Amino acid sequence: MECEVTSKTYNQIQVLPGAARVIGEMELKQKTHGFYISAFTTAMIAAGETQATLITEADSVKVTKAGGSAWVAGDWIFWNETSSNFTNVPTSDLFCVGKAAIAAGNAAVIGFIQMQDHYHPIQLGTAQLPVTVVAGQKLVDIHALSSVVENVELFKVLTTLSGPGATGGRALFQLSTEVALGGWANALKGITDFGSAGSIVGLASGVCAELVMPATAPAAGNYVALEAEIVMPQNTGCGAGMAYMYCNVQGLGKATFQSNGFFAIIDNAGDTDLEFFHVKTVADVDAKAFLAARINGTRYFFVLTTDTS
Repeated sequence: MECEVTSKTYNQIQVLPGAARVIGEMELKQKTHGFYISAFTTAMIAAGETQATLITEADSVKVTKAGGSAWVAGDWIFWNETSSNFTNVPTSDLFCVGKAAIAAGNAAVIGFIQMQDHYHPIQLGTAQLPVTVVAGQKLVDIHALSSVVENVELFKVLTTLSGPGATGGRALFQLSTEVALGGWANALKGITDFGSAGSIVGLASGVCAELVMPATAPAAGNYVALEAEIVMPQNTGCGAGMAYMYCNVQGLGKATFQSNGFFAIIDNAGDTDLEFFHVKTVADVDAKAFLAARINGTRYFFVLTTDTS
């Protein structure tokens, strides 16, 4: 028996097993995991029964524990469908089913977990009845501290599109308004703060956009790491100014950037007539201003002119 409920209360759902199941058998049913509170036998199927009860959440569940690792109360626990047991060692093919309710040693073959269904859709409010936010309130407020030396990802959304012709696939952050707002408004903001003594040995950014191309040449489509799009209704205007990008330097030390910074840093650019970057002297350019860029480690300038001829 993989699982046995040991708490007085639990959550359950009715499912259609389609085949015989034994008592305590764990199963991933569509997007919900759980175990059978009683057996679903071939005799029941022959009698015309189709539904069985799956326990999805309980404060205490006795489970078959995988050997080789000790459990500490509060550890995340994962179900291994292949070996029909539970472990606190995560891998990509396991399902998170809850937390260890009590500690268990390396050699223990039984563990107790608090089973939780982590596959419920999360929804706060609806379009017809949105959540009203009062001053100082945050609907989601996460504070975390990490001292591990590895790639830390606090919030992760992985989506695989398997339907030909599908679109989207992203996380959507939408800000809407019908009133004149104040000094700034953003649908999405990223901040990297180095405090008073932080630094990095490689590359730091407030927001990262990365595009991974297929191993074979695609037959069609345009591919960019960052898309900037402006939608203009027929009778709209441009306000005090409109552009695809806004750049600004703030702070008391901004003179340092103005003397040493770049508008852009471009690495791994080519240098032939048909490549993305090409070094060439052009005579009789009516240059009025320049923007600095570092390309392949060398300082260059974008030439700006007001000559429209």
